[in-house]
Amino acid sequence: MSLPPVPADNRKITMWNRNFTCVVITNLLLCLGHASINPLVASYAKYLGASEYMMGLLTGMFYGVALAMRPVAGPVTTKAEKRTLLIAVFAIGGVANFGYAMFQTIPLFIFFRFLTGIQYGFVGSLIMTLAGDSLPPEKLASGMGVYGVGAAIGTALAPTAGIYLLNFGTSIGGEDMGFRMAFLFASAMMFLAVIPSVILLPERREKRELERAGAWYTNILSVHVLPPAAVMFLLIMSFSLYNVYMVEFAAERGIAGIGAFFPVMAGTLVFSRPMSGRLTDKYGVAKTMFPGMAVFALSFVIVAAGRSLTALLAGAVVAALGYGAVQPAVQAMCLQSVPRLKSGVASNTAYIGMDLGLFLGPLYGSVIYGHFNFSVMYMTAIAPIAAAIVVFALIMPGYKRRRARLGGD
Repeated sequence: MSLPPVPADNRKITMWNRNFTCVVITNLLLCLGHASINPLVASYAKYLGASEYMMGLLTGMFYGVALAMRPVAGPVTTKAEKRTLLIAVFAIGGVANFGYAMFQTIPLFIFFRFLTGIQYGFVGSLIMTLAGDSLPPEKLASGMGVYGVGAAIGTALAPTAGIYLLNFGTSIGGEDMGFRMAFLFASAMMFLAVIPSVILLPERREKRELERAGAWYTNILSVHVLPPAAVMFLLIMSFSLYNVYMVEFAAERGIAGIGAFFPVMAGTLVFSRPMSGRLTDKYGVAKTMFPGMAVFALSFVIVAAGRSLTALLAGAVVAALGYGAVQPAVQAMCLQSVPRLKSGVASNTAYIGMDLGLFLGPLYGSVIYGHFNFSVMYMTAIAPIAAAIVVFALIMPGYKRRRARLGGD
């Protein structure tokens, strides 16, 4: 993909070019679609008559399929024309969600979950790659912060929308109608995302440039991106404990109204991600990452000690300020660690770290909870963050040398 034009000295550098604007819109629609049905998958499987074991399998199935797709996603994202690929993966998502709505049997549900996993295995790293490729280098972290707003908005609004559609449909036509309406909404979001995908400017790459990308197996992951991806893995391990165990923690403490925790966190992320991206571009990743990780760790102290809804909501705000500060910076580090030709490999490597964090984080939490309680579990969530701080400090010299070799500042 051709680089954004470099403006004259008297013009302000802006991230808002045609491609980045389209990418932001597609990411928002993606998050609205996915987040609207994620809370309903287990309930839908139960409605179809699945056993408890099958419910768990179907709920987590698409994460496993997505992780299994990473060795394919990296090479394909690097070699294929990204605009065409993005149109294809959103069409797959639209078909899968339409299938959930219209074909209500367990075998077909399994098939469409598999399709969703294929889409998820490609779409996150692909959109991240397109976002990075569309941004001027001076605005990379700022742009990644804005790009992440879609996920925050989706987390804040979409689950409520999905549950509302389920309840509304059930009230007028039974559970069958409720689930159909929720999945059709998600399908509509996926098909709507095809529109900005089509508007994207197509890549213009010569055969010689594609040959320089190397063999397919060299595009699965990048050893240069593994260090920042390891930091991301450790941070997401801790962050996943909020998503998975907060409701049970509040119930254990007898705290009502915990549903407000997630909109408060997501609403704070809407502001913290773009702000921290701008700070990263201005002052560098170290001056954003170290304070951000410290604030993120503090949130677990607040939550672990919290015995009221007010305390837990305060923890949500602090968590979002800390995590919102570090995520755009780490994503920028991943993309800055490789030549732009390899940005798809960088994104794929970053998502391998995210997938592993989302998988191992809840497992880590369950082991701690099995021996102690949720309060101790949240306190011990500081350990992966402390490890991330150490890893980040160790990789900074190598990251700076790598940036210098690639022409960064």
